[in-house]
Amino acid sequence: MTRSSKNEVFLRIGFRSPEEEGSLTTIELFGVPGKASITGELAVSRETQQFFDDLIARVIFRRARLIANCDFKSLKIWLYDTEKEDSEIGYQIPQLDQHDLEISSNIPSSKLEFIYVLDNQLEGKEYENWKRIALELFTPLFPKFIAPPKISSELANNPLVKFMQDNPLSKALESLDPYGQAKQDLSFNALIIQID
Repeated sequence: MTRSSKNEVFLRIGFRSPEEEGSLTTIELFGVPGKASITGELAVSRETQQFFDDLIARVIFRRARLIANCDFKSLKIWLYDTEKEDSEIGYQIPQLDQHDLEISSNIPSSKLEFIYVLDNQLEGKEYENWKRIALELFTPLFPKFIAPPKISSELANNPLVKFMQDNPLSKALESLDPYGQAKQDLSFNALIIQID
C-alpha cells in the first residue's frame, strides 16, 4: 500500500513485539512518510522508523503485555489527519462510521487528538470488555505526543532568545525530548486502528 502525493511517498512499516509474554505480536503502520532513492527504491529513514517505534509500537506492546485478558494478536494503524478530506491524504484509509470507537485525547496539549478503533461487531459484555481493553491500551499514546512550545518567528529573531538557544543548557534540554521538532511537524492528528 504505497502511494505518493505532492512528491511525498507514504509507506507501510511493520513492528514485531520485543516482549516475550503477551498475545500481541505485530503492528503494521500505514501512511508513514518515506522517500524514493535515485534507483527508485522506497524507504523510511532510520529516524522516522525509530520515532514511530518509540512513540507508538513499543508503548502498545508493553501495555498489551500488562493488560489482563488482552488477546489482541495484531494491529493495523493508519496515520490520519481529521482536518483533510480523505482524497487529500495521499493513501487509502478505512472508512469511519458511527459504530467505531472514538477515543478523544485527555491531554489538551497533545498533538495526537483522536484515536479511532474500527468496529469489531461485538455486543454486550464482549463489547464492553473489548472497549475497556482498547481504552487501556491506546489512551497512553496521547501523552507521548506532547510537543514543546513553538517559538514564533518574531521571538526567534530576538537576540536574547538566540543566545538562550545556543546555550549548552538549552541543548541539554532539547536532548530530553529528541522528538520535539518531529512532534511539532506531525502530518497527522489521529490514528485509525484495526484490531485483529
